[in-house]
Amino acid sequence: MIGAAFRVMALTLLRDRAALVMAFVLPTVIFAIFAAIFSGAVGDRIRIHLGLADLAGTPATARLVSALAADTSLRVTRLPADLAAATEAVRAGEVDVALVLRGDLAAAPSGASAPDHPVVLVENPAKALATPIALGQLQRVLNEALPDVVLSRIVADVERTGKIGPDERAFLDEAFAEQRAKKEPFSFSALVERQSTAAAVGNARVSYYAGAIAAVFLLFAAMQGALSLVEERESGLADRLSAGPGGLGVIVVGKFLFLTLQGVVQAGLIFGAAALLHGVTIGPHWPAFLLTCGLVSAMAAGLALAACAAAATRQQAHLFATFGVLLLSAVGGSMVPRFLMPPWLQQAGWFTPNAWAIEAFQGALGEGSAVPAWGVLAALALAGLGAALALVARRPA
Repeated sequence: MIGAAFRVMALTLLRDRAALVMAFVLPTVIFAIFAAIFSGAVGDRIRIHLGLADLAGTPATARLVSALAADTSLRVTRLPADLAAATEAVRAGEVDVALVLRGDLAAAPSGASAPDHPVVLVENPAKALATPIALGQLQRVLNEALPDVVLSRIVADVERTGKIGPDERAFLDEAFAEQRAKKEPFSFSALVERQSTAAAVGNARVSYYAGAIAAVFLLFAAMQGALSLVEERESGLADRLSAGPGGLGVIVVGKFLFLTLQGVVQAGLIFGAAALLHGVTIGPHWPAFLLTCGLVSAMAAGLALAACAAAATRQQAHLFATFGVLLLSAVGGSMVPRFLMPPWLQQAGWFTPNAWAIEAFQGALGEGSAVPAWGVLAALALAGLGAALALVARRPA
């Protein structure tokens, strides 16, 4: 009997090719994806997307721009020479962090109108890890390529106090020359001012992860609810339902509406906890937030119904619900922020619904525009529902 049970299960799996692929191929694919994510998210392998805007246009800032652009550990994009434009680029996600060079790096401020910090770092709290990485890379580049610039600024600071004369200046120049030769690190805190794209209230970092968690759990919940399509087909209930008014189509639409409403409630609870526990601000943005919840939930419901309508067996549907959602969530940024991934995986993330769901929530809460993401989510929801309706209509009784 043991051998017979073993043989029956083995034959069932071998004859179900889709389930066979999901059981033995998808785990390897998911491992490869996670290996690429985590191997690229440690140490000097992280290549953040850095925006550069040179407002000063001095020889020193030109040297810094050239040095940063030539650094292989960064992906650099030149931005318009405008602080507001650089801030908007960070807020919209066009770059992970931006450096705005607004003053002469080679000397300390000489007047009241000169900026105290010649470099402004514009950060997005939703990408908090990008800030220390950018600061570390900036310090390394300055230390390696422009040590004379920072050292001259230090000397100018001291000279302004009137505490040194020509002899002391010559001594310092000699000492700094030895430091440059040794390539010893220096402090550059006086060079950089940090500015955030976040509003005065709320917590953008928490709102990012709330959107990421909502995307993955709405997909899981929708898949579990859509499994009823397979159960009804295997139990024979679908045959009786197809004889009713409207056939199986109205059943699919009813399930779609329920799963959408269920998702709105789930997303509301997640963000409600984020607002209550971490101060995420939803109130001023509630119309856009509610629309985003509806579209993300509709997207999850449509894709789940289409997947279950296409599955021939419950095993296929269950494996797709597990591995498919896991894969989409990993690549789409629900598990690891996409800016920590290798560039090719960041681009691949745009082909997942999770990435667009996260973008929609961020935009709805004031961190950029949600309109493009709304369009993609609506298209996915309609495509999923249309595919589900077509599949149940074509499937033989």
